[in-house]
Amino acid sequence: MTVRPVGGFRPLGCRIPAPPCATLRTVKRTLPDWLLLPGALAFVVSLGSYLQVARLEGPQLDDPDIEVYVQAGAAFRHHQHVYDLAFTAGHWPFTYPPVTLLAFDQLSRLGSTHALVALNALTVLSLVVVCLLSLRMAGLRGRLGLAGAALALAAGSLWLEPVQANLNDGQINMILVLLVMADFALPDGHRLRGAAIGVATAAKLVPGIFIVYLLITRRFRDALTATGVFAALTLLGFAADWRDSAQYWFTGMFASSGRVTQDVALGGSLDQSLHTLAARWTGSDGVYYALALVVAVAGFAVARAAWLRGEELLGVACTALTGLLVSPVSWTYHYAWIVPVLVATTAVAAQVPARLRWLSAGLPGLLVLAFLAWPMQGRDEHVAAPRGLLWHLPDIEDPTTWHGVQRVVGDTYTLVSLALLVLAALWLRRSKTAVEPAPELAVSSV
Repeated sequence: MTVRPVGGFRPLGCRIPAPPCATLRTVKRTLPDWLLLPGALAFVVSLGSYLQVARLEGPQLDDPDIEVYVQAGAAFRHHQHVYDLAFTAGHWPFTYPPVTLLAFDQLSRLGSTHALVALNALTVLSLVVVCLLSLRMAGLRGRLGLAGAALALAAGSLWLEPVQANLNDGQINMILVLLVMADFALPDGHRLRGAAIGVATAAKLVPGIFIVYLLITRRFRDALTATGVFAALTLLGFAADWRDSAQYWFTGMFASSGRVTQDVALGGSLDQSLHTLAARWTGSDGVYYALALVVAVAGFAVARAAWLRGEELLGVACTALTGLLVSPVSWTYHYAWIVPVLVATTAVAAQVPARLRWLSAGLPGLLVLAFLAWPMQGRDEHVAAPRGLLWHLPDIEDPTTWHGVQRVVGDTYTLVSLALLVLAALWLRRSKTAVEPAPELAVSSV
């Protein structure tokens, strides 16, 4: 028989159920098949429009990251010491772990132009799949209808500034988001759960924050798998190039934010983290360390609370926001996580009590407005190029030119991320009593 506990008493021989699975609280809804056609049309039109603007406008940046990848890959192939070199006219160092040079070696054989096309094709494909996984984790079902909704979401997401930044710069962040999302989309207990997070962490370290998320949600086997894959790939890097690997890992180079920002860029609007927030407003690293500690503890607490409620997508989104905030450097293209965050925000807004729904309904829209690639004057006077809100500041690299509300705009992504964590905490706290089911205990018969 089953009984419910009273006053914390647990009968002898009872079995306490495991924490809720990812879809326990999620309200499932099957989408109609007819959504596929309009979704596909919207995606084709959106992608075509982006390609046309990109053709007319040309590259946004003079030293896109794809150039660093290609040149570093070529240097590795010719047995040069990659971490001693500077690449492109901007003299940027290579900052990724050594194992990634195996992939960039192959990419470099394509040349910069073809490498950018190949990487952007992977980014767009990753965007579509991330949209699909996010919607599925939010409880939406229906093979054709879900595919149509994912394509429609991807069509709109192409015009978010972090997505545009990844495409313009030839970045790999959307691919990393896909790896993490694919991992959490696997069913609980799957033998490969954690492996993709390990791959993402080996490629860029920052996704390692999701290993912490696995630990605080007591999924120790998944965390061990992720750590094992990360360690194996790191050892592969040592096997491929012992000297560069030793230099990267044993001299503290992997933790040097100065290599990523070249120091001079720290404080510019394209770096959106607590580090730059503290630098702009106080000029104190001590303030950053204190803020980062508080936000890390609070962010993980909110993420764990979401998981306990069965809101896996919300837990993943809160973990991603926490990582972006506490990281010493978070360029706008790191905010590729805005796509699953937007879906999680919409899912939460849909669960708000009816009397407050009018207030919550506008939250996803405000989020889009903050991260949208707004049109502004491009390099060609006849082209209105898409740029994020941060690009509208007088000088994106010099905060001393900002005044009044411009100083707040310069921290848009950081402030919005903090606000989302606070709202998630308030929502989880407010609805905990109303929605948390009383645990059932199975008692052995005597």
